[in-house]
Amino acid sequence: MASGFVYRRRVEFADTDTANLIHFTALLRFMEEAEHALYRSLDFVGYRWSEDSVFGMPRVSVSCDYLGAVRYGDEVDVRLRVREVRRKAIRYSADFTVERSGGREVVARSDWTVVCARREHGSLDWQGIEIPPPLKPRLEAMKAAGG
Repeated sequence: MASGFVYRRRVEFADTDTANLIHFTALLRFMEEAEHALYRSLDFVGYRWSEDSVFGMPRVSVSCDYLGAVRYGDEVDVRLRVREVRRKAIRYSADFTVERSGGREVVARSDWTVVCARREHGSLDWQGIEIPPPLKPRLEAMKAAGG
């Protein structure tokens, strides 16, 4: 079995277009849901509001190759892998698969990079910050394990 964190999401009617196919943006939402499910599994919150600032992990790069049809009712597995852990940024990749008669079929592949950032209340400017210590070693361990 391939390594990585797996998040399963059923395609709902609102995720589809008039051709009964998943809208391309829905897979990007599934990708983000998988990322935040990973953070929760590591006892970490990817977005926090405090009295003086906001912490977030915005995307700075996203690509997705669509390889097969995804329809209403399909269960999509998002297999998330940690590709690189830098001082302030994390690079992920994911395979999106659905069950077909011959087994699970890869229907999309995605890569994205997020940065850790903080914005003080009253300011419009986000500042890159180092990946918080509770999260960084866990992500590095996942990367070392192949996922």
